[in-house]
Amino acid sequence: MNKHKNKLKRKLLQKIDKKYVGFHVYRSVNENLPFIFWERLTDEPIQDGNFNDQAAELGERYYYRLTQVDADGNETAPVTPKTTFTDHAGNRHAQNPLVDFVGYNMYRSADKDVPLKQWERRNKEPLPTTEYKDEGVQSGEIYFYYVRAVDSKGTESAPSEILRVIRK
Repeated sequence: MNKHKNKLKRKLLQKIDKKYVGFHVYRSVNENLPFIFWERLTDEPIQDGNFNDQAAELGERYYYRLTQVDADGNETAPVTPKTTFTDHAGNRHAQNPLVDFVGYNMYRSADKDVPLKQWERRNKEPLPTTEYKDEGVQSGEIYFYYVRAVDSKGTESAPSEILRVIRK
C-alpha cells in the first residue's frame, strides 16, 4: 500500500509541476520589506533556473524571491531561493569589499609549478580591467597567467585561478 501511495504522490507532483511555465525573480535590498514592494526583475518567466542580475551594483547586498508562473501568467506565493544575495566582483569577498579598489596586477610564468611569488608581474601600474595584451610572448609557447586585485595602498587580493595560454 505504501508503494502505491508513493506512486500517486509522484504523479500528482509531476502534474502540478507541468502547469507552471517558469519563475519570476524579485529583488530587494531589505529582506523584511513587504513583498508587494519588491522589484520584479524578469519580464518573461525564466525556465531553467539560471538568472544573472545585470543591474546589481558592486558591493550591495540583495535578497531574492521567486514565484512560479503558470501559462496564464498567474503567480504562486513567493519563496526564497537558496542564494539570497550576490556580489558580482570576481575577486571580492562579500563581507570584506574592496572599497578602495584601484585595478589589477597581471602575472605570467612559463611554468605553472613555480611558486606564485616568483611569477613575473607584467604591468607597471594596476590595470583597469583584467583584459591584457602581452607583447612579450613567443609563437608556439605556452604561458600561464593569474591576476590579483589591488587597492589604493598597493595591497593585493588572493590570486585568481591560473589561466593557460598557447601563443599561435
